[in-house]
Amino acid sequence: MSDIQKRGKEKKVERQTGPLASVVKSYDLFTAPGDENSPTMRLPAMPRLSLPPELRSTPMLFSPSTFTMDPGWVAEEETWILPAISKTAVADRSARAPISSPATQEKGKKQGAQSYVSLAVEMVKSSGIYAIGALMSPLVSLILTPFLAQHLSSNDYGGLSVSYTIVDLVTVLTQLGLSPAFFRAYNSDFENPRDRISVLAMTVSLLILASIPVALLMVLVAPQLSELFFNSASYSSSVALAAGVIVMENLALPGTSWFRAEKRPIPYTILSFVSLLVVLFSNLFLVGFLHMGANGALIAKGAGFASTIVITLPLIFLRVVRQRGFRIRFDILRSMLTFGIPTIFSDIAAWVLQLSDRYLLTHFGSLSETARYSVAYTLGGVLSPVLLAPWGLAWVPIMYSVAKRDDAPHIFKLVFRWWSSILLFAAFGLSLLSTVILDTLFPVSYRAADPVVPIITLSTMLQGVWYIFMIGVNIRRKTILEFIYVVIAAVVNLLLNLFLIPWYGAVGAAAATLIAYILLTVVSYIVNQRIYPVGFEVGSFSFKLLVGVAIYVGSILLTYAQSPLIRWSASILALVVYGAILLSLSGIPPRKIIALIKNVQALIKKELAKPRA
Repeated sequence: MSDIQKRGKEKKVERQTGPLASVVKSYDLFTAPGDENSPTMRLPAMPRLSLPPELRSTPMLFSPSTFTMDPGWVAEEETWILPAISKTAVADRSARAPISSPATQEKGKKQGAQSYVSLAVEMVKSSGIYAIGALMSPLVSLILTPFLAQHLSSNDYGGLSVSYTIVDLVTVLTQLGLSPAFFRAYNSDFENPRDRISVLAMTVSLLILASIPVALLMVLVAPQLSELFFNSASYSSSVALAAGVIVMENLALPGTSWFRAEKRPIPYTILSFVSLLVVLFSNLFLVGFLHMGANGALIAKGAGFASTIVITLPLIFLRVVRQRGFRIRFDILRSMLTFGIPTIFSDIAAWVLQLSDRYLLTHFGSLSETARYSVAYTLGGVLSPVLLAPWGLAWVPIMYSVAKRDDAPHIFKLVFRWWSSILLFAAFGLSLLSTVILDTLFPVSYRAADPVVPIITLSTMLQGVWYIFMIGVNIRRKTILEFIYVVIAAVVNLLLNLFLIPWYGAVGAAAATLIAYILLTVVSYIVNQRIYPVGFEVGSFSFKLLVGVAIYVGSILLTYAQSPLIRWSASILALVVYGAILLSLSGIPPRKIIALIKNVQALIKKELAKPRA
């Protein structure tokens, strides 16, 4: 046996016996003996609009539909084929399980505890890796939000927010669901190098054919669209610029998707970073120096996509010419369009759920009110890029690994307990911090949106809870239910917006969003318990939520009209108290926290001490 074969065998044994082997066995998901004929499923789709449009001012790190998140968050990841977990498989494993002695059971409990800690470490490690890239775009946009609010009138900022919603809706339609379709075709259906180049060439061609005619039509009817969306013809130029942004965004998609499909993280990250810098400095120059207003911000957004196009399209063209891959392939067209177009409906439902309130606020109220709501929505939605995005990227593959374990329901219960506690604590802290930021960094006119921030934060938190309640849908291969959930929530949100916005304005829009997410979460939980029962501690979660709301409202009322120092002190104290209450209600006294920290440190040291190939 050669040295290379020996080293490969040693690494295989190490993977099978390492501390994380019982939690994440990625290769076993595909090559486990006896699973060759088991049913398979695509990782569930998720609408791309999990982020507010204000947080997507750069080329999307994750475009439409690939994972359960959004999120919109893992959408450009290639399509994996995973084995579905059936009820009979779980029952067979339970029936075959041997009866163990008390000593063996005690030993198993200790090993299980270590396995749970390993699971947590693996998820944190994976989340951290993904978070580095995922957070760049939202963070730059968060920096730009107060800058734009300071340099634009409230009407212009409201107009910019409505322009973003137009861009998001039309890109959903004109991208034809090609982002998930590209990864499926490139990484699964067509593996020959020349066929893959044809997939890339057909993707570019389809996007050009879908985007440019629609953009030209938008320019021609810009005055009419301005009247429709802005109640004024004065934003015709913004509509025309939005059309240009749509073309740029769509043509930037093939290059970024190609880099990810080829597993080139460093070029992809550099490309994203360059685009972000272009957006940032273009805004500073066009809006801050030249005072071009909302049009300058739209041009800056398009410039970010244009920088990606300038770098990637020549590379794509050269590759296509060298491989002679540019020819019409009807088999590729059929494969991509039949897979991608159905995902559009889910994205449209997500647009209605998350972005239609901007248009309705403008229609029933004013652009100034839309501006205040958009800023509050951005601050309240910070939880999505900070926690939900990296969590979803790490959780989806681990979820399927956990589902193959005999104690999967118990692990899912523990995951829900701690993930929901983290979400509650983060939502509490971000609600306090975002309100302070709104009062400090934004013009006085935006402070009227203070009540909107915690409501949107709570809605975003419930979206994170919803991800856990989607376990059964994913494992049982009933992903059509996800589309039904989103459609129901979108319809309810739209109807509530039509009723509440005329009476309560931005607060009514936020309340409609919260109620829609509550419904989404409750329906998902009820259905999950029928198709994949898990002992989620819903009662405990509800109590923790109510305690947090009570402490938050109490701290706000007690410090109302007090000095900033007193408000800050009260907020920090409230956060510490709520964190202690969450730990106590989760069954973690101080001594257990210390022991847990030591176990995590030991696992991390063990991982770092492993020899690297």
